[in-house]
Amino acid sequence: MNTPLGQRAPSAHAWEPVGSGFGIRAGAQLIDTLVHLAAWMLLSLLLGVVAGIYSAAAGVPVDAMLEKMSSPTWYGYLAAGLGYALYHTVMEWRCGATVGKRILGLVVVDMAGAPISWRQALGRSLAYYLDGFFFGAVALANMKPPLQQRLGDKWNGTLVVSRSMVPPGSPTGMTRFWDSLSLGLLANAACFTLAIAVGLYS
Repeated sequence: MNTPLGQRAPSAHAWEPVGSGFGIRAGAQLIDTLVHLAAWMLLSLLLGVVAGIYSAAAGVPVDAMLEKMSSPTWYGYLAAGLGYALYHTVMEWRCGATVGKRILGLVVVDMAGAPISWRQALGRSLAYYLDGFFFGAVALANMKPPLQQRLGDKWNGTLVVSRSMVPPGSPTGMTRFWDSLSLGLLANAACFTLAIAVGLYS
């Protein structure tokens, strides 16, 4: 079983994929970026409250703690990139779509139309940072009809297609979507918290 979903691929005769274009996929990325930023802002607020409570209890100046927590660092940027990649990886592996893709009716599948593996999900998520150079120009230059694959898709054997093209029973169920969203945001939050902890104790 390649994924936690276990669906079978459609027959070769039934599967004639047409990939989704650059515009709608860029829209999905925009939505996911907003989700990512909202999650980090909420977590920042919660950690700020915790820092204030700890400061009052321990007699530690809160200003110094907040300055360390908010200062931009290389490991903070690395954590942000890794958290965003893990959010995509978990959601696309478990249910085939991130929040942005779900809203716009897209799903990620392998070349046979089946759910993708963890390795494929991680590979395409990390490759996004190359595809995204120059505001997505690298991805756009590589996306040719009919499959419309960016580099991350070509290297990992994946496709982004309309959900209507995927056979019934594929990774589009709402229960698994909410579970996957929770896990994806948890992975994202773990990266953020780790960066904050490193900043406080460095």
